[in-house]
Amino acid sequence: MKNIKESKSFRELLLLLFQTFLLVTLTLLCVLPFSCRVSEEGIIFVGGDYVCPVLEEVQVLDESTVTMTFSEKIKLKSFTVSEKIKELSDSSEHSDTLELSPALKAASGGYGRVETEGSLSEDGCTVIYKAVDSYEVGKAYEIFGTVEDKAGNSLTYCVPFSGFNSCVPQLIITEVQIKGAKGSQNGNPIFRGEFVEFLALTDGNLAGLELVGGADGEAKKYLFPPMPVSKGEVFLVHLRTSGDGCVNELEEDLNAATAPHSAKGIRDLWSENTAARLNDSSDVIILRNSISDKLLDAFMYAVEDEVEWKKGRSELARAAVEAGIYSTGDISEAVLNVKTSPLKSFSRLDANDIRSLALSGQPYEYPVRAAVDNWVVKETSPGTL
Repeated sequence: MKNIKESKSFRELLLLLFQTFLLVTLTLLCVLPFSCRVSEEGIIFVGGDYVCPVLEEVQVLDESTVTMTFSEKIKLKSFTVSEKIKELSDSSEHSDTLELSPALKAASGGYGRVETEGSLSEDGCTVIYKAVDSYEVGKAYEIFGTVEDKAGNSLTYCVPFSGFNSCVPQLIITEVQIKGAKGSQNGNPIFRGEFVEFLALTDGNLAGLELVGGADGEAKKYLFPPMPVSKGEVFLVHLRTSGDGCVNELEEDLNAATAPHSAKGIRDLWSENTAARLNDSSDVIILRNSISDKLLDAFMYAVEDEVEWKKGRSELARAAVEAGIYSTGDISEAVLNVKTSPLKSFSRLDANDIRSLALSGQPYEYPVRAAVDNWVVKETSPGTL
């Protein structure tokens, strides 16, 4: 009798243990990343993957090719390339009466669609977008599409890009005005602002170029418009818009700008910025191709009692050394900032010599190496070298 009771108790214990194991297993299945499917053989547990692909890099390779690289092998489900339309593609407006908001409709090809073919790289991680015709230099476009990984996780994206510039000109900085001031002339208020003068040594297009100051930082850099320039041409970039006559001369009229420091017969480009730009004491300025990160030119200046670069300047100085423009990037290589004012600027003494070499087809080193002796502070003379 005792053996029967012990046997019964043992069976009850086993049953309780089995029930506990079953409950624990079901609980774990509810929280662990597993899913299941039913087949003819029964239930099959499948490892879960609920992370969508990550877009890691976008590259504009040439006039007609853009690539997107993802974190894993993907399938290209759909895509559309369209022109980015100002004040429409950037709009956050939504409407209950429209199928798509204006912004989404523009991004998804509702306006300005560009015929493009899409394919995958051999490893399946990169999408190659190939325009049937070339993208226009410097023009703004966007790619709207969806990719999916092997687990079915999808990513929908809208990525902007600009048409590739295959004809980047050789440019040098020839004058730098670092100080601005308000004043009056004949009883009328006037404003003289900061500017940088450039000389083109070859033909080309300014699309994709950017002017960066170390003190201002990347967020305040000036982006050049897509615009052709000719060998020997001089043009000005005004870093602050203030007062009357600050006209962006993007068309043929080179006398439209009438603000102080603008130049007759010379193209004037104006930043939409209204605040001060460039440091009054010491700074590093670089001209850079935003696509390749390659520097075209650089200029460094500093006051006499400053012994090392402040935050933001040293990084650009190192980039200028890597480009072969400066030897060490040390502040001792900077042009001495003495007596600069709203009417006196840094002027490059060898600008006309370099221009003559370029126009005559004689060889010259590029990027042009910087030299302290090639710069002087003198009366501001925008557009005259």
